[in-house]
Amino acid sequence: MNNLEEVQGIDEQIAALQARKKELLENKRKEVLKEIKRAIQIYGFTVNELGLSGSSKKRQPRYANPNDPDQTWGGGARPKWLKEYMARGGKLEDCLIKKN
Repeated sequence: MNNLEEVQGIDEQIAALQARKKELLENKRKEVLKEIKRAIQIYGFTVNELGLSGSSKKRQPRYANPNDPDQTWGGGARPKWLKEYMARGGKLEDCLIKKN
C-alpha cells in the first residue's frame, strides 16, 4: 500500500467515525429532550422560568424619523435612517418623540 492509499483509507475511517459521532449525539439529544419535556410537564415550568421568553421586553420608541414617523428607535444601535438624518445635519433631539 502506498502513502496515497493509506491517506485515503484514513480519510474513509475519519468520515465513518464522524458519521457515527453525529448519530450518537443525535440519539443522546433526542433522549435528553424527552427527559426535559417530561420534567417541564411534571413540574409545570413556564417559558419565562426556562429563560425562553425570546428577546427581552421591547423598548418603547424614544425617537422617530421626522420624514417617516413609522420609523422609530428606542435605543441600542442607531438605525440607518437616523445615521443618514444626522449625516445631513439633523439633530438627535429633533427626532425625540414628544410626550403628551
